[in-house]
Amino acid sequence: MRSYTSLVQEIKGLEKQIAELLTEISYLQSKKHPVTVAKIMENEKKMMMYTSLKPEIFSIIDTTLQRFPLVYVDGWTPSAFSRSDQLFMTLMKLKLNCPLLDLAERFCTSKATVHNIFITHVFALHEVFFVGMMENNMPSLLKCKSSMPSSFGDFSCCHLVIDATEVTQDVPGQDMAAQSQTYSSYKNRHTVKAVTGVAPNGAVVYVSKLYPGSTSDVAIVEHSNMLAKLSPGDMILADKGFTIYSLLPQGVHLNIPPFLKDKGQYTPAEVQVCRKIARSRIHVERVNERIKNFEILSHIPQQFRHISTKIFQVCSMLVNFQDPMIAEIADNYTSNQ
Repeated sequence: MRSYTSLVQEIKGLEKQIAELLTEISYLQSKKHPVTVAKIMENEKKMMMYTSLKPEIFSIIDTTLQRFPLVYVDGWTPSAFSRSDQLFMTLMKLKLNCPLLDLAERFCTSKATVHNIFITHVFALHEVFFVGMMENNMPSLLKCKSSMPSSFGDFSCCHLVIDATEVTQDVPGQDMAAQSQTYSSYKNRHTVKAVTGVAPNGAVVYVSKLYPGSTSDVAIVEHSNMLAKLSPGDMILADKGFTIYSLLPQGVHLNIPPFLKDKGQYTPAEVQVCRKIARSRIHVERVNERIKNFEILSHIPQQFRHISTKIFQVCSMLVNFQDPMIAEIADNYTSNQ
């Protein structure tokens, strides 16, 4: 039989091991575990919540972006993070607009590192996907016709549906002239404004830079040189704010709702025209809603004003990576998978 002394020693040894294990458990529980895209990739709902993209689409963007070298804007490379996690961090900022300190906590790093990664990847996404794939690659009218939904039956030559959208921003410093330019009487606050162009199938094919909120829709169209991308025979659908007839290239047509005559009411024929245009124009309005679902566009702070156009154009580009806007197009896309 074992002696009492040996049993006591064994118990003390076990107690010591238990104490050490409890200390280790406490340490592991207190130790932060950074968020990584690998932990989220298998859950489509979480990927959609954090990035607005399905996992397979994220992988396509990630793989494409990794073909190009990155030059970090702050002059140093954050080597503690993979390129995939850096992209994930950037998309989280765009989609959820998490404060930099919040992202630093989630990824177990510093605000300076998050800032370096975010600004760098906005530049990279803009250069590769907006400038490289969208800015100078508006689809032809023939291509638009090949995927034109039935709602455009009365506008078979429509190449582009355009609309303006505004985003609020911080008041631009002490510059009174800049403050005056960014003040939008329509929104009653300081904004910046862009014109977006959508193909009949709901794809974003044109996004202007951001202009001060007081800029008229007509002035943006003229200054942005958007019309130079169109050809004779093309038609543009727009709302009444786009009275751009004098700017149209030869052979390009504009279709906007008719203005009320002196009698103060539309004729039955004009009502039908308004309804047909509205049924087709609704797609660009829905696209603009999707763009502004990126919470970073809920309000542009002072620290990001210098890249606000790039942020807006990147968010617009990302909409094209989401599921098709129009049910008819989505059904065709699904059937071809």
